[in-house]
Amino acid sequence: MFRLYLLLIGARVRAQMQYKVSFLLDLLGFALATGLEFVIIAVLFTRFPALGGWSGHEVALLYGMTAIAFSLSEMVARGFDAPFERMMVQGSFDRVLTRPLGSFFQILASEFQLRRLGRTLQGTLVLGYALAVLQIGWSPAKALVLVMAVLSGAVIYGGLVVIGATLCFWTIKTPEIINAFTFGGTTLVSYPLNIYNRFIRAVFLSIVPVAFANYPAALLILERRDPHGLPAELAWAAPLVAGAFFALALRFWRFGVSKYQSSGS
Repeated sequence: MFRLYLLLIGARVRAQMQYKVSFLLDLLGFALATGLEFVIIAVLFTRFPALGGWSGHEVALLYGMTAIAFSLSEMVARGFDAPFERMMVQGSFDRVLTRPLGSFFQILASEFQLRRLGRTLQGTLVLGYALAVLQIGWSPAKALVLVMAVLSGAVIYGGLVVIGATLCFWTIKTPEIINAFTFGGTTLVSYPLNIYNRFIRAVFLSIVPVAFANYPAALLILERRDPHGLPAELAWAAPLVAGAFFALALRFWRFGVSKYQSSGS
């Protein structure tokens, strides 16, 4: 199955790179457009030396981690976003159910947007800058936590997109509330979690746990203490949290498919 997925995605990547100059311009344009998000943060820190006790360079670390995580989920799980909405509007999901492969696999392999690497690129540049200027006593454990947090964040964001797609079985279009947790959540966790009230922290740590893409890991890497008592060691739980959240999203998807009523077209 994994080999088939690679073959299908490989074909889509080759198709997207048929016109290399156009692809590179598209990639650069996406990087510049999404880079404006960090410009806003940088402008903020020209007026304030710190935010919730975090310096601009430390916030850049948070931003870079979540930007990379979100971009990876956008690239891999794009089939569950706008393309799936169009499929529901046009009533073409019926064809998916008539094929021998599972519906989840088919939608996952239906789209792979390589241009989303533009966001990955700008997020990597910001992260690289933050790591270069911050005084971090590196160890294998810290390096591992950094990688785990970013990958776990990508899985969590992917689970959110799957949940949004599943809701289309009842609403036809993805409810805006999902965008509030994906795009809005990315913006929210680009800042230190300790600046928010207890309810917001609880939501983004336990219900929609996108904060695991960066905050606990940043605490551990920077050897900081959270003023609200959140242990930095919680960063090691990121893969478990991501796996559990995605498993729930997948179960919800299967439930949605079981309730799908054919368009009859």
